[in-house]
Amino acid sequence: MSQREAQGYAANAIRKYCAQTNPCGSLRVVKAQRLGDGWMVDFETATTTYGVMVHNNGNTQVTAWKKDAAQTR
Repeated sequence: MSQREAQGYAANAIRKYCAQTNPCGSLRVVKAQRLGDGWMVDFETATTTYGVMVHNNGNTQVTAWKKDAAQTR
């Protein structure tokens, strides 16, 4: 799987995640890196950082971290 394909899978996964939870707001891709059997694609908003693990088989897993007050200034 290429980086571009992984970012496409990650974008779809984060849109679904945000639709099922609270709206995420304006997202931007921070970085994408090859990890083990897939890619980790990081997104962020003003208040939250999201990590989407995209496995080579197309499965995805979304994790969210709230930023602390010092990071949101």
